Amino acid sequence: MVGEDLDFMVLLNRILKVRGLDCRQYRDKCLKRRIAVRMRANNVATYRDYMLVLKKNPSEYDELVDALTINVSSFFRDRGTFGVIQDTVLPQLISSKQKHNKKIIRLWSAGCASGEEPYSLAICLRELLGDRIEDFIISIYATDIDEGSLDKARLAEYDGQALRGVEEKRLGRYFTYNGKYTVKREVKELVKFKRHDLISDEPLMHLDVILCRNVVIYFSRDSQEKLFQKFCDGLNPGGYLVIGKTETLTSRASRMFRPIDLKERVYQKL
Repeated sequence: MVGEDLDFMVLLNRILKVRGLDCRQYRDKCLKRRIAVRMRANNVATYRDYMLVLKKNPSEYDELVDALTINVSSFFRDRGTFGVIQDTVLPQLISSKQKHNKKIIRLWSAGCASGEEPYSLAICLRELLGDRIEDFIISIYATDIDEGSLDKARLAEYDGQALRGVEEKRLGRYFTYNGKYTVKREVKELVKFKRHDLISDEPLMHLDVILCRNVVIYFSRDSQEKLFQKFCDGLNPGGYLVIGKTETLTSRASRMFRPIDLKERVYQKL
């Protein structure tokens, strides 16, 4: 390994040391494309020169981490997917809990960005359960590797773009408006945010549903295999996994799950 490739690896190791972000599980092509955005912004052409920028201006690490972990999100993103979640996955889950007299419901939004997805799940559960919501102990775990995104998620304030397409009835029921839309307490109280690295940290356990959408695509094949195994281990028997529409299960993972809706990439643990 010489020249540019060596400088690239040195840069990744420096990011890990300074910010605790381990990029080595991501595909090199994706990493290089996102790093190149920050290099152009600083008018440098080599990884070595960019490392000098980071040394002189440590605040550039914030911009770099944002570029590496950027997630575009909105409430109820991908209507078809959320349709399957609200019309099939959650009703079946609730029915199973009631049938077996179980009260605990645990969902995980893995790679939650600024919180739109887990809050959307909370709204779905409130709508489905109504007054029965007090009969259950509900935890929606929302994790991301980027602390900046998590801070925004905890604040729970959004502009109209994040809520495009959300019905007026839902806006009035679950949000207050004062220049920005703020998620109401009854929704916020169902969601717990924390920093989590999908590859290096242990998975959450005893889960009923995992959503990890548009994240796996950036990982290497080996990392995808490990991640799907973690998801399988973390799910209760019969638990559900939802991935992004452009993502597919690895051959090994396809033997762990059966498809509920192939188009919307919704699966159930065997």
